[in-house]
Amino acid sequence: MISKSSIKIKASATRIWEILVTPEIAKSYFFGAEIETDWKVGSPITFTGEYNGNKYQEKGILLCVVPNTQLQYSHWSNFDGLPDEPENYRTWTFDLEEMNGMSQLSISEDNIPTEKQKNRSDEFWAEVLLKIKHLAEA
Repeated sequence: MISKSSIKIKASATRIWEILVTPEIAKSYFFGAEIETDWKVGSPITFTGEYNGNKYQEKGILLCVVPNTQLQYSHWSNFDGLPDEPENYRTWTFDLEEMNGMSQLSISEDNIPTEKQKNRSDEFWAEVLLKIKHLAEA
């Protein structure tokens, strides 16, 4: 299953890209997660934090990095209760399109195993997009 969300933002694609790839900013919309990566294709990306009192470390590999256009990486989370194996990784894709001073940010997450998890992802991404919109338009 795939979760897809998008939002129109009154900001340049450059500004939104900065929000996506600046760990100090991302922490504010990724619920406090510390993000570590060098933003180069093939490099690891990790998300470390605490949620509801539970420490976590999520990880993936950068698959596509096209500034102001697309950011894509694989993602595995221990919260899913699935083993850390390639078939249990999801792909998170952030697509940016700018037109007439507005930008559209679209996010998709694939390889979601259940309807319940898809619904949780839909809610998660809707909240993330609203936070990014607020940051970009501030």
